[in-house]
Amino acid sequence: PGDPLFTRFGSLELTGWFIDEANEIDEQAVTILKTRIARQKNKEYWIIPKLLCTFNPDQWRVKRTFYTPWKSQTLPPETIFIPALVTDNDYVDPEYITQLRNSTDEITKQRLLYGNFDWSWDAGKLFRHDEIEDLFEVNIEKKEVTYISVDVARLWDDKTVICVWRGLECIKIIQYDRNTIDEIAGRVKDLEEMYWVSRRNIVVDSDWVWGWVSDLLRGCTNFVNNSRPYKFEPEKKGYIIRNYANLKAQCYFKLKEMMEKRLIRVYADWVIRDKLSEELENIFITGIDTDWKVKIEDKKDLKRRINRSPDFADAIMFRMIFLVQETEESENSFTGTYEIDYDSILY
Repeated sequence: PGDPLFTRFGSLELTGWFIDEANEIDEQAVTILKTRIARQKNKEYWIIPKLLCTFNPDQWRVKRTFYTPWKSQTLPPETIFIPALVTDNDYVDPEYITQLRNSTDEITKQRLLYGNFDWSWDAGKLFRHDEIEDLFEVNIEKKEVTYISVDVARLWDDKTVICVWRGLECIKIIQYDRNTIDEIAGRVKDLEEMYWVSRRNIVVDSDWVWGWVSDLLRGCTNFVNNSRPYKFEPEKKGYIIRNYANLKAQCYFKLKEMMEKRLIRVYADWVIRDKLSEELENIFITGIDTDWKVKIEDKKDLKRRINRSPDFADAIMFRMIFLVQETEESENSFTGTYEIDYDSILY
């Protein structure tokens, strides 16, 4: 965590390298390691520099880099993908294979027993794969109104994520490790001044003790996950009006709506893009087929799958509070946004 650019690898001199569980390694680490091979007696012994990555099926980087090009026969000539199953291993414990075959978790069975990269776990998933991919590519209308959304770290293994917005374009994502409440508030104030953000257009995660951050940003918008959802939802053709369990569920469904309509865009490097994509891919909903109120799956269950908190997804979702506020406030003919007159400020 203290070396996000993996500069510690910069002085290595390697003949070649091997990464196990490559799907769990940041792409930046792989990129840096690629530059460090062919530097240790390769010429002396006529050794071709090789990179070996092993991994289990996933839906993101290794699928995009290896499996999908292999399946479509578009792999670069210097790359080889070798599919292998657990049953190919003569030394594996037979009991492990039996456990996989008897597993009630169909996703685990498809991945680890059948080596399937194309498994379907759409039932209960909030976001479709194409919606997530288009989140980083779609062109949307440019707006000048600026916003900031802040997901404050709760535990030592969580991160504080701050997003800067122009309209529905997320133009900057910043991640911080282990900051104090004062430091987080100070960083937000710096961005507020830099990007001309109205204080009421700043939304901060205000659950539990982290409400202290919003106290230091007096006048900002508080986001309390389990608070009541806003009452009004617009009647839109083809859009289902749902009975939300809380504000978090309402805002995630609003994010879903914006992504379906290709009205939101996120600019991010590949490291953040992969993490945000994985988080969105793993957001499930409950109560969708019942008379109960619809809610988002508990965070602890999501963390168990991806081994971290969905900090990037939550920070993006917080931006939606201004849209659901506008929906309710429009009943009183108030937009709930603050337009900045740049001409009068600059000239």
